[in-house]
Amino acid sequence: MTGNTTNRTLGAPLEPYSKLADTIAGFADAVEALIKNELAYPFSMIPSTALSDRATDGEHVGTRTKKIFARLAADQVYDIAVQLDLHRGMAAVLPAMGVYFAPYPLARTCVATAAKAWFILDGATREERLQRYLNEELAALHGAPWDFGDPAAHIDIAALADDLVTVGATAGLRDLRTAKAKARAKDWQAPHLGPSTQREGEQPPSETDIVRKMFSASGLEADQVGQPYALLSAAVHGRFKQSGVSESFYSGRSELGVPTKAMYSSPETTAKVTALAAIATRTHLLSLALYANAPEADVLDRLRDPLAQWCEMGGVPLPE
Repeated sequence: MTGNTTNRTLGAPLEPYSKLADTIAGFADAVEALIKNELAYPFSMIPSTALSDRATDGEHVGTRTKKIFARLAADQVYDIAVQLDLHRGMAAVLPAMGVYFAPYPLARTCVATAAKAWFILDGATREERLQRYLNEELAALHGAPWDFGDPAAHIDIAALADDLVTVGATAGLRDLRTAKAKARAKDWQAPHLGPSTQREGEQPPSETDIVRKMFSASGLEADQVGQPYALLSAAVHGRFKQSGVSESFYSGRSELGVPTKAMYSSPETTAKVTALAAIATRTHLLSLALYANAPEADVLDRLRDPLAQWCEMGGVPLPE
């Protein structure tokens, strides 16, 4: 039996999609090698910011949480594992029959995961890192699919939120919502913690803002940092044509004498867009290495070749 050589649409060869899938899988393997070797124990006894943060766990105890910075560290490793899963997901779906647009939501989720984790570590002080982590946890808690009509659920949410707010109070953080906003708050609207020097009523940064800041740290120019998230969000919200990832070519067939076009997303476009996820993961890993006092060169060396190949396939300049 002859193997299939076209990638889902007549006239779209499978080989470049398979090559891209192999490149993404190679990048994922490099990430896994990092977390199994150079970053296997990112919060060990090596003097580091991470170790200094964890040494203060006893100063930031909540009603339930006893080791908040140990929890933050564990979540950083978890976020890397999530990104690894998403990269492998992109590699898995690329050669699949009848699939074109599935890699884009995976890439966007990967970027958002990396950006939020990076944003926490990018806090300039221990208090700022704690503030960012607690606010992310509170937002995740209140954004979970609770049954808000269940009184027991309200009790659980209140207890979990009170724990995090109590931890924040040990670092001088308070709920920045105004009294009016608190009174009108819906069940899914989380407290937003900040220091007394921060203006009451100030809003937390949006996911869009956080992603922009991360891509700025990744080396993108100021006029480019907003483009990745806008592109990925357009694709995720079904605007494939408007975002430019939905392409077409004449299929060589016709209906009633009218030439027909085949819909697809070219391997070059796919590589160009999904490479943003790789850049985001590298940025997060570099911040994790800095936090744990691990050599940043280890991250750069491990990821250099697969990332360069990925970017080259999409015609994307590799950020320095």
